[in-house]
Amino acid sequence: MSWLEGTVPCSGSNVLADLPDHVTWEGLHLEVQRRHGKPIHIVPAPAGLGQDVTGLWLEKAEQSWIFHAAGESELLRRHVILHEYGHILLMHGGCELTLGNAFSHIGGSRRIKTLLGRSSIWTAQEVAAEDAATRLASRLTQKVDPLLEAF
Repeated sequence: MSWLEGTVPCSGSNVLADLPDHVTWEGLHLEVQRRHGKPIHIVPAPAGLGQDVTGLWLEKAEQSWIFHAAGESELLRRHVILHEYGHILLMHGGCELTLGNAFSHIGGSRRIKTLLGRSSIWTAQEVAAEDAATRLASRLTQKVDPLLEAF
């Protein structure tokens, strides 16, 4: 069974089925890109994203971006990224977010496929992505010094 077979679009129950028990941050990013089938760029969000929005996934045909709130702690930044990975891995689609003027200039002419944001509004997709983020976080490991592993 493949990694995503058997998953329901808003469910995180099988999102980790084929993922190793322990994975580095870099390894996870590469694996999510591989499964997504395109590069994923992670950058601070532009000003004006909205005070309730801490993260955003924007997908185009050839690449995706994950935006995170600038100036947040490293722990929150990583959790937001994991949440957006959850949306990507669960193959969520559609826009559940009112963005005000933050991305008003992109419109339909930029061929955006998916635009999902992490906010304080909890839809079924947001709950599933949050569950996936928590499950992904439990798989992360730190790189261990090979010398220390000997003891």
